[in-house]
Amino acid sequence: MRFRKPKIGITLSEAEATNEVRWPVSKGFDYIKKEYYEAVLKSGGIPILLPNVQNRSDIKSFFGSINGLLLTGGVDVHPIYFNQEPHEKLSRTTVARDWFEIEIIRTAVKNDMPILGICRGHQALNIALGGDLYQDLSCIKRNTLKHADPDQTGNVFHKVRIEKDSTLYDIVGKEVIEVNSSHHQVVDNPGKGLRPVAYASDNIIEGLEHTGRKFVISVQWHPEGIFSRAHSRKLFAGFVRAAAKNM
Repeated sequence: MRFRKPKIGITLSEAEATNEVRWPVSKGFDYIKKEYYEAVLKSGGIPILLPNVQNRSDIKSFFGSINGLLLTGGVDVHPIYFNQEPHEKLSRTTVARDWFEIEIIRTAVKNDMPILGICRGHQALNIALGGDLYQDLSCIKRNTLKHADPDQTGNVFHKVRIEKDSTLYDIVGKEVIEVNSSHHQVVDNPGKGLRPVAYASDNIIEGLEHTGRKFVISVQWHPEGIFSRAHSRKLFAGFVRAAAKNM
């Protein structure tokens, strides 16, 4: 009997329609950075790209086809979803993606589906479960590390400390790791059922886990971007193993 690989649903970024000339088209489209699905493939999963559909019944239909949910990075989630007015440093938001991800996250958590959230996905998970964000690092009234990488250089790194009594630690096997960083928003109050399990040295929450589900983990950094590092490969492998148990 051939080994069946788990299917991983991957969320997509959204480029909204515009009247301006834009490559490749002015019409709206969804897209993804290849590193996400390449990491899934290298970890033994089959990537299934999920368009930003706008109907709850269509969202529910995805769950007959996927065994795990990967929440990818991207632009800001609109603060309407956590009852705040837009901050002056709020960057671009995308209406369809926001609605879609909030809905699919809540359904996935309800169904106890394995979830891995990355960067924006870390924040979207928190928001979907009733948590909130600092809309910009400047909202934090203390000194913080450099977390933002507006030019997308991939050269912003810092250390993260992982709680030893966590699933994330069990997977990674290290209490301190070095991670890449590219964000200007951060988790403030954790959502229902979510526990902070990883921190930067400035106490920014870098990792969350759901205490009442088999595998719901989110990280603020980009493990797909540093897949050559052992802790990134272990994280993706742990997620794909969890999804395999959901087949």
